[in-house]
Amino acid sequence: MGDLKVNFEQNEQLADDDIRVTVQAAHLSQTVIELIQALEARQQSVDVYPITVDERVVLVPITDIIALEVYGTDVTLYTIEATYKIRGVLKKILGKLNQQDFIQIAKGSAINLNHLQSLEAAFSGSMTAFLSNQLKLTVSRKYLPELRQQLRM
Repeated sequence: MGDLKVNFEQNEQLADDDIRVTVQAAHLSQTVIELIQALEARQQSVDVYPITVDERVVLVPITDIIALEVYGTDVTLYTIEATYKIRGVLKKILGKLNQQDFIQIAKGSAINLNHLQSLEAAFSGSMTAFLSNQLKLTVSRKYLPELRQQLRM
């Protein structure tokens, strides 16, 4: 990406919670598209993920979610504070989370890139992802190229 300049312009005609963003570039490149998508994802994402535990709703901060693992419709949600067992579908859950931070690493698992500490080669071309709270998950070969791209490796 070339030279990125960020400017702030005060506009008192806007409501207090209104923000308008304009992206200017010489032409519509892949970098510009990704920037716009990141801004749109930020707007659509929520800061908490509600889960039902023992007939009460717990609002889990999305930044606290380390990883998700799915077995059938049973989802294990690993967070900094606790591990939750919920029901759901991985794709639907990922759709509700910030797309820039979460990435699927196997058919039944996804991680929050902000909690990824290191990657280590494993058997037959897969890798092991070392995450916060000593959590280790396998990155399958199928999902490795997308992870490498996300990490700019």
